[in-house]
Amino acid sequence: MKSQIVNWESVAPHSSATIEEIDHFNARGMKPVYGRGDVFPRYRTFHMDIWKNKYNRFYIRFWSRNSDTDWQSFEVIGIDLDSLTVIDKKESTDVWIPQVVRDAYEEWVQCGGYI
Repeated sequence: MKSQIVNWESVAPHSSATIEEIDHFNARGMKPVYGRGDVFPRYRTFHMDIWKNKYNRFYIRFWSRNSDTDWQSFEVIGIDLDSLTVIDKKESTDVWIPQVVRDAYEEWVQCGGYI
């Protein structure tokens, strides 16, 4: 098992979801459903925000104020909407976030200069 530098509160669910890198998007009119920020040594902070649009499509942005880190945007394809009642609650939880999203975020953080 490869080592992880990002800590998650829960184990990823079994999912056949995939992600596709897209151009940066405007989240206006979308509902924010998850957000996190991870702070590492050398004052580097990395963020992941996930939005859902009115058509139940999910979009992710990885971003940082670190000028050496490029932002990335993705669309998540194949999330099981029946199991996502958790995102309509007030508390933010990562129990529904597929492993493919977690792996992409981990890779992005590592490429952003943490390691």
